[in-house]
Amino acid sequence: MANANIGALALNPQNMISPAVNGGTLGASLGTGSVQVLAADAQRQKVTFHNPGTIDLFVCQAFDSAGNPLTAGPNPGNWLIFPGGLLTFTGNGVAGAWLGAARSASGNPLSMASSQTI
Repeated sequence: MANANIGALALNPQNMISPAVNGGTLGASLGTGSVQVLAADAQRQKVTFHNPGTIDLFVCQAFDSAGNPLTAGPNPGNWLIFPGGLLTFTGNGVAGAWLGAARSASGNPLSMASSQTI
């Protein structure tokens, strides 16, 4: 018998990032001001955010479902990413532009993975 000790994470397709031509891993450095971290991409089907730093980060889409502009930070429509946290969104709603901001300071790292497949 070959290696039968395969972990569940290895079999879970949600843990795989399969970027197509316009996908890949990206990084940003965030301060307290709202900045665009991902441009709109009609082909995007999955985006994963990771906070490798020590300060809380916020991400949101540039516009809410009613078309109103959003601002990254501790505001309605934002998602909080704690230090060490990972946050994944999938589906046709992830294709819009994304914004990011930090709770405090500047130079806070944000890692992102964008994929055209789920």
